[in-house]
Amino acid sequence: MKRKASSLTAQLGALLLLSAGLGTLLFCAVYFGGGALMEQYFEHSDFQEQAILRRVEHLQDHVSKNELSTKDVQEITHWTKKQAVILLEIYRSNVLLYSSSAPDQLLGEENELEAPYYNWVSYYQVAFSDGEAEVVIYANDTYRWFMILTVAGLILSFLLFLLVFLRGCRNVVRYICLLSEEIQVMEVGGLEAPVTIQGEHELAQLAKSLDSMRVAFKKQREREAALFQANQALITEMSHDLRTPLTTLQIYTDILRFKKYAPGQLDEYLAKVDGKAAQIKQLAENLFEYSLVSRGQEIVLDKPAPFREVFHDSLSEMAAYLGQRGFSFELELDWPALSVAVHPPYIKRIIDNISSNIVKYADPSKPIGIKTALLENGAALSVWNAVQAGDTGQESTQIGLPNM
Repeated sequence: MKRKASSLTAQLGALLLLSAGLGTLLFCAVYFGGGALMEQYFEHSDFQEQAILRRVEHLQDHVSKNELSTKDVQEITHWTKKQAVILLEIYRSNVLLYSSSAPDQLLGEENELEAPYYNWVSYYQVAFSDGEAEVVIYANDTYRWFMILTVAGLILSFLLFLLVFLRGCRNVVRYICLLSEEIQVMEVGGLEAPVTIQGEHELAQLAKSLDSMRVAFKKQREREAALFQANQALITEMSHDLRTPLTTLQIYTDILRFKKYAPGQLDEYLAKVDGKAAQIKQLAENLFEYSLVSRGQEIVLDKPAPFREVFHDSLSEMAAYLGQRGFSFELELDWPALSVAVHPPYIKRIIDNISSNIVKYADPSKPIGIKTALLENGAALSVWNAVQAGDTGQESTQIGLPNM
């Protein structure tokens, strides 16, 4: 982890070394290569000779203008320093009269020895006020050009260093800008596009953390949306589930109100009213059960009971309810001799939803079929009906089937 955490620093360090190395190579190429070309040019040209001639002409103008003699040491020395001359010597009849290496000594009066004459030395005639003299000038006018070459090499190598380093950093800067844009997209709710992950350095680790945060936010938003939809579905489902027992309860209360029951059936109908009231109360108490959290909980089943005992009462209530609505039945009730474990409230909900859909969509002139059968690994209860022809005028909530 430590190696990865320092990878960005290592990349920047390597980039610095690369930039410095390329800059150094360019400086060496300019300095040594250009220097060799300049030396070759100066060696095979009269550049230095022409430069010295210009200096001699300038000295002659200075001497003539100021009427200098060979004894005006201070004036000659002042001119020499201004011209950046390495060495200036003045001879007359091969006797050294002045040397810039010892300007305070009047050599002409003290030196009576003739100086040797060298063929490889260039002597130039300069007319002083006390007569003509031979002047020897030593100067290096190529030095200035080598200095210019050195400065140019340094500038070019520094520019190359900056160019390589900035170009290398450009990818990092672009990646930072890209992450900034993706974060702005996340701020306005765009959580679908993943965060771009490039490399294994610190910025890539940051991008991974941002992408994990994006996924967490997306899941949280999806959970909130699912919770909202579940709450909406809960309201619709419960109103759908309450409709059937309320209708049945109203029928029983009407029977009791108008006393349309046989002698001795009062207690029976009161018991049915109590049952439906208890069912409605149970549905109301189960509101929290049908929430999003409770749906993930395990349903506790009753102890196994005979198949007939589980479904007989519910089917009898359905038959009575539908009979009041003018429906007839075809029964094939061959109850299997086995026991089943169920959650009774769910059985009531299923039967009530079937009854509600039959009332809405079934053709009353055709019988409702109810059949039980023994299967290889269990038992089956089948209900079927004929659908009314044409538009029934009933608007479906599309909730009954999911409830069942």
